Amino acid sequence: MEAFHQFLQPFPHYTPELLEEIRPHLSGRKLEEGEYLLRHGQICREIVFIEKGLLRLFYLNDGKEVTNCFCKENELATSYACMVREEESDFAIQSVEPTDLWTFSYDSLKELYEHNLFWQQLGRLAVEKELLIVEKHNRMLRDLSAMDRYKQVLEKESHLLQRVPLTYLATYLQLTPETLSRIRSKLART
Repeated sequence: MEAFHQFLQPFPHYTPELLEEIRPHLSGRKLEEGEYLLRHGQICREIVFIEKGLLRLFYLNDGKEVTNCFCKENELATSYACMVREEESDFAIQSVEPTDLWTFSYDSLKELYEHNLFWQQLGRLAVEKELLIVEKHNRMLRDLSAMDRYKQVLEKESHLLQRVPLTYLATYLQLTPETLSRIRSKLART
């Protein structure tokens, strides 16, 4: 719970009383490596705060997994569009390593929206963050060569190299595992 408190503190208008307001809506949950928080076709009904661990969000394209993003400690994760529209998700959320979460339902968040503008602000910022992540990833895929995509991960998300299996990293970069392996070998020689 302390990590969630630390996460909320930088937000404008946060007070410790707000943590007490959300506390009855929070549930702790642990996921083992490879366990799903959300499967394709399920309706997403909750938002999670990652206290420890790593999640990946991915979809299927012609039966192949494509990782859209990774969410780590001190971040929120959800399939926001699916949750808001109450539709079956075309994304899955899976733990990459053992993960400790605090979950709260979308119904709880909507209830909190009615009590305090802080929660509306938090919801808006969560959506904005998700949009920025998706936009950044799409732009990387569109604008950079395979080599430059990998270099960008090396420079800006190097933690992934120690935490994520190369098959997941390859799908994140939209490369085959063989291409990623060749790029890594080429860079190691230089």
